[in-house]
Amino acid sequence: MTEREFWNDAYRQNAGHVVVPDRLIASLVAHLPTGSALDVGCGTGTNALYLSGYGWRVTGVDWSEHAVFLAERAAFVAGVQPRFEVADAATWNTRRRFDLILILYALPAGGQAAPMIRNTARTLKPGGTIFIADWDRSMADPWGFDPCELHDPAAIVEMLPDLAVKEARVRVVDDMFPSDDPRGVNGSRARIAVVRAQRPVG
Repeated sequence: MTEREFWNDAYRQNAGHVVVPDRLIASLVAHLPTGSALDVGCGTGTNALYLSGYGWRVTGVDWSEHAVFLAERAAFVAGVQPRFEVADAATWNTRRRFDLILILYALPAGGQAAPMIRNTARTLKPGGTIFIADWDRSMADPWGFDPCELHDPAAIVEMLPDLAVKEARVRVVDDMFPSDDPRGVNGSRARIAVVRAQRPVG
């Protein structure tokens, strides 16, 4: 089974246990003027729908066909119009440029993350913001992962080309998962590697 097939199956079986409840996006975009946004690894479109509801022009990219199907259906029900594409973000090609790029809980393991970050970061406009959040490497032990599968803020910063880093730290999020979610079996407190950067103007 390929990784794409794995994620398609996961979204078909129980999309609610794939999607990560986001606790950060509202505080991130509250001070930003609306514009164009790219949601990398958009999954079922939760963040794309949130941004669209506040006037952002959103493009969501995910390599799971079933996730994009669910995202398009959710957008129709919500009455918003983000654009969704099925593509591998590491090789996705577009001439569009974005004021905001989100990569939230969508980084591949280890060294596979760098091509995704670099390929999508090139679409950031001057003055634009990229925001990356993913499980910090310190979560490997309680969750039973190999530490090489996860990232810390310093490792993520090294993958960002020619951008001015504004924030790189670990945020602790309590009650990350609802009680019926198996991902909270070892506790629902999560440590999130958070990086926020901007493309300089001029």
